[in-house]
Amino acid sequence: MEIIFKCLSLLSVFLMTAASTENYALYDLSSINMCGHGQEKSSLFIGPWKAAIVKFGHPNATIASPFNRDLHECTVSVKSPEGFGLAAVIEEMRIQGSVDKETNAWNCDGDYVQLSTAGSTFISKILDLLPGDVFKNKKTEQLCGIRAKRNLFTEVGSNANVLSTLADNLEVFFHQSKRRSVPINNYFQIVITTFKHIREAEDCQGQYKCLGMTNYCVGRVYRCDGHPNCAFPGGGGDEVHCNVGRIYHPIFSTTTTIITVLAAIVGAGLVFGILLTLFRKLRSRAASRTEGVVGGGRGVAAAPPIQRQHTLPPYEAVVMADIGKNSAPPSPSAPDFPPSYDTLFPDGYPNHTTPDRSPESPSTGQVHQEEPSQPT
Repeated sequence: MEIIFKCLSLLSVFLMTAASTENYALYDLSSINMCGHGQEKSSLFIGPWKAAIVKFGHPNATIASPFNRDLHECTVSVKSPEGFGLAAVIEEMRIQGSVDKETNAWNCDGDYVQLSTAGSTFISKILDLLPGDVFKNKKTEQLCGIRAKRNLFTEVGSNANVLSTLADNLEVFFHQSKRRSVPINNYFQIVITTFKHIREAEDCQGQYKCLGMTNYCVGRVYRCDGHPNCAFPGGGGDEVHCNVGRIYHPIFSTTTTIITVLAAIVGAGLVFGILLTLFRKLRSRAASRTEGVVGGGRGVAAAPPIQRQHTLPPYEAVVMADIGKNSAPPSPSAPDFPPSYDTLFPDGYPNHTTPDRSPESPSTGQVHQEEPSQPT
């Protein structure tokens, strides 16, 4: 379960990061495509009405674990299409420095970031001749210390956090000292946006018009996305009043679809894990109740096993058996009667007898006994 919750935490961080940067091209200075492995220069191109994020280090890294101190100098040349300017804002920064108590300015100690519009192209030289600071080549001071997300922008002094130009090129310069005695983990994140400067009577061609004294337009998708894109002194506004009239972007983009699928997979795995755990617990409890522990007075004695029932006898056999058990004992045989006279005397009755009676006297009904004859 702990592993699942950790995966959910990492996924939530990924979802929030991916959702807030899906419209940005991401560039890490320590990667091999930028200034990694000893390279000191790199370049990138930002398309019309698009934006990019240039970063170094990690926001949550500890001071005790310095990140890539081997990178000492890196110059990133940023280009935009013709007719589009570039606006850069240091959204977040953590670079070692000290604060002057009298001027409240940051003093850098060998590590710093510097933004510049200086260029040697013909267009850059022409811009330097035009009135106004917006059109001239500019360079900030060495910037260090702490910066956080905010809507107050300035190009002045050591507390500067933005730089914009109508030219189509801008440079980001990062420097780290070679000392290794102090384990400092530097971190910064710079948002660079292409924009157009328009006249009062013109519109933004369906894009978002930044608030302020100047007419600057940036891509509509960057309105209320958590990153400042109208990075102009006295301007800004794309992250203001985002709870009212917020512009919602299409939700079925490729990135959103992938994130939704991953979230569904992790959610299904979590539900399956919970159900499996509950099933195992219930099964374990049921087994402990039926098996029990015999001896020592603990547990519940196991119930005797159920005997297998034999096949029932036929109905006729049961009925006949019951009849044989319940029938009365046979009655005694009737007594034998003496044979009739007809049987004893088939030739008729003798003269000195009457039917079914012993010889008796004809007149008196007494038995006549003959005297035995005397011998002569």
